[in-house]
Amino acid sequence: MKILDKYLLKSFLITFTSVFVILFFIFVLQVVWLFISELAGKDLDFVMIIKFLLFKMPSIIPLVLPLSVLLASIMTFGSLAENYEFAAMKSSGISLQRSMRSLIYFIIGLSIVAFIFANNVIPYAEYKFVNFRRNIAQVKPAMAIAEGQFSQVGSYNIKVEKKSGDNGKYLTGVTIHQLSSLGAGSNTVIKAKKGELVSSENSNTLKLVLNDGNYYEDIIPKNSKTAIKCPLPKVNSKGM
Repeated sequence: MKILDKYLLKSFLITFTSVFVILFFIFVLQVVWLFISELAGKDLDFVMIIKFLLFKMPSIIPLVLPLSVLLASIMTFGSLAENYEFAAMKSSGISLQRSMRSLIYFIIGLSIVAFIFANNVIPYAEYKFVNFRRNIAQVKPAMAIAEGQFSQVGSYNIKVEKKSGDNGKYLTGVTIHQLSSLGAGSNTVIKAKKGELVSSENSNTLKLVLNDGNYYEDIIPKNSKTAIKCPLPKVNSKGM
């Protein structure tokens, strides 16, 4: 490799690495912002957050790589033109195509590596990412529910005032709104003073055992004349 090729390749790689790291960090922050509801207030330890980001990072690379190549090329060749280095090359009889030859070979090699990476690593990482999000509620079911705010679990909105016990499985002050399939709001509300989250790693079902609570349901009448004949049902139970 000639001195010119080494010089151009070195200048491009330094700029490319800097731009790639900056853009990658920006896209990671975007991922954190998109999934902040799954990370904040769920008592996730540092190791689980790192795993969450590591499984998602490979899918960011195909988004960052083209932008990094484009910006690095513009900055590298712009700097060469600004410092009249292209003019010096042309005066020496070196064409633009010849000066870009080492970078063309590098981009071709980078494209092959990116294709292999996208074909093998990214699908596996996405598979692990989806399973990790699903297993959070199975291994530590209390992570699916945050204190003091409504958390959507399936077709239910669940709010608890306080969590205690191992992994926060014991709940105090439970309020559950069942989401209506008709889009007319919630017409089923469950309130309980105490509850316990029960889950198994071999099951996708999140089981919630409630104690000392009430079950309310709005009955929607067919017409307004019969509305007065349909009171609000209420069921009181010491164990639900």
